[in-house]
Amino acid sequence: MDTNPEISIVVPVYNEEPIVEELCLRLKKVCDGLNRSYEIVIVDDGSDDGSFEKLQRIKEAGGTMRLVQLTRNFGQQSAVLAGFRISRGKIVVQLDSDLQNPPEEIPKLLAALTRDIDLVTTVHKKRQDGLMRVLGSKLLCRFGQMLFGDAVKLNLSSFRAMRRSVIDKIETCRDRSRYMAVLMSWMGLPSVEIEVEHHVRKKGTTKYSFLTLFKLSWDLVTGYSNLPLRFVTYLGLFGALMGFLMMAFLLYQRMANGILIEGFIVLSAVFAFFAGVQLLSIGFLGEYLGRVHSQIQGRPDYIVGKVME
Repeated sequence: MDTNPEISIVVPVYNEEPIVEELCLRLKKVCDGLNRSYEIVIVDDGSDDGSFEKLQRIKEAGGTMRLVQLTRNFGQQSAVLAGFRISRGKIVVQLDSDLQNPPEEIPKLLAALTRDIDLVTTVHKKRQDGLMRVLGSKLLCRFGQMLFGDAVKLNLSSFRAMRRSVIDKIETCRDRSRYMAVLMSWMGLPSVEIEVEHHVRKKGTTKYSFLTLFKLSWDLVTGYSNLPLRFVTYLGLFGALMGFLMMAFLLYQRMANGILIEGFIVLSAVFAFFAGVQLLSIGFLGEYLGRVHSQIQGRPDYIVGKVME
């Protein structure tokens, strides 16, 4: 096996037993046709459906791949990071294991990676996902773009090609939020966006539920923005203004018109409002403190169980 390949293909796998054989066959066929030295790095993210065992059998039968097994499921972003660090190629291609992004499109990404370009991202000509998944992804992308503004061109696709220098820049980022697509967009690297085909998932089930997309949205907000803290500040100012206006109104009614409004009702409404603001504030602060606590612990993003060369 070439210890200094030109191209590394990094594929995270989690519970994809029905599809891994086709994945390996198609990847090898595409890579053999590149006429360039390559390696295929498959990272099993703690699968419990027999995916790793099947990958082992494929490798033992002559499959040309480097197989990495994490000790448990650490999440896609951690698995991708493990693959980036273990890969040795000057150019790295990231590809999902579900074959919705066909491996046959890899040469198109490599052709777009010209001398002045460090990162090639993709958009789908026609997305072949369910309505809820498509809507959720669009909302996530739109929301992220609102957070970053025009200074950042956000691309959330996980099918991309990059130079080794991009991974070196990722390693300089020590924050716990390693949402790769957002991190690469935030860096503002010399990049180009190309159109690729997108296929219907034929086997297995998607790992991206609406709840998963919501968690990614929350990670996007709290990991790359201070918006919740600013929101609490604005809400506190709004509450203070409302309290002042209410007191002024009650004082005016008492002094000008001699009307005394029942105090218990007003007090209950004001208390409920401010109690809600305080609980929301504590929740936001707790989220950020939790991130600081996780950062201070310094635990690794993942733990590797096995590496099969």
